Amino acid sequence: MTATSGVPGGVPGVRPEAGRRHPEAPPHRVRPRAITAVAVALAVLLAGPAAAAPPDPLLALRLDARAAVREHPGMWTGASVARGERAVVVGSPRPLVAEIAALSDRAGRTVRRIWGGYGGAVVLVPRTEEQATVLAAPANVDGLAAVATGGRVIVQPAAFARLSATGRLVVVTHELTHVATAGRRAVPMWLMEGFADYVGYLDSGLPVRAVAAELAADVAAGRAALNALPGPADFAARPAQAYEEAWLACRYIAARFGERRLVALYRAALREEIGAALREVLGLTADGLTREWRSYARERLARS
Repeated sequence: MTATSGVPGGVPGVRPEAGRRHPEAPPHRVRPRAITAVAVALAVLLAGPAAAAPPDPLLALRLDARAAVREHPGMWTGASVARGERAVVVGSPRPLVAEIAALSDRAGRTVRRIWGGYGGAVVLVPRTEEQATVLAAPANVDGLAAVATGGRVIVQPAAFARLSATGRLVVVTHELTHVATAGRRAVPMWLMEGFADYVGYLDSGLPVRAVAAELAADVAAGRAALNALPGPADFAARPAQAYEEAWLACRYIAARFGERRLVALYRAALREEIGAALREVLGLTADGLTREWRSYARERLARS
């Protein structure tokens, strides 16, 4: 479930996927005493208020962040911690950690505005792609800026550094949307990724042809595109276009039926099969939605 969708600045739509398991990164050459010191120092930074203080709304996130540090203590030598409104960010370097905490605040407000309930997330910022691979396993982080898994967001530092300011906000918002919308039942990939990109791009100000540049190029050249709502095979074979098709599907639903109905569709898909959810919320079959989405997408890509 991982891929990249290109926009100016290289903004990826990202999500963990089941793929080959990466080998563990080489052991960190940190003495056990130093590891213990790191764990203790970070535990202090992640400690909550005194017993007499008001309850800490980030308690669950702090505990999860402490657990993450204990799982791989050698990764966090020199790491810092930043606490946002509903995020705990751990990693290096300090300016990036602070920036991601601020981005998480902005992104979290957008997620709450669209989705409603959102308990926040732990964001881990390792120093290297190899460390990100270990933290995200079995997800594939190759070439990605971030992945969301198990209520945590793992930042791939090299890819994240290449993003524009807009791109960074889109990525963080996309991943926090995944954290907020996770449920026991898997929704179709086009809806899961399309909705995360819908929320991610909502306040970006980017035009359709900028967000869906690869898909627009395929449509203009007469290459195969918009044949069906994208599934796992499409996200694996043509990831950029698949993310763009999924984004346009969710954008179409919001444009025609309203944003609340798009959210209602997602919530319904967490409870029941997508065909039943489409009929219940939109009064459409999958074939009907596909026809209308295809027409909407071609029109928007032609004139944007």
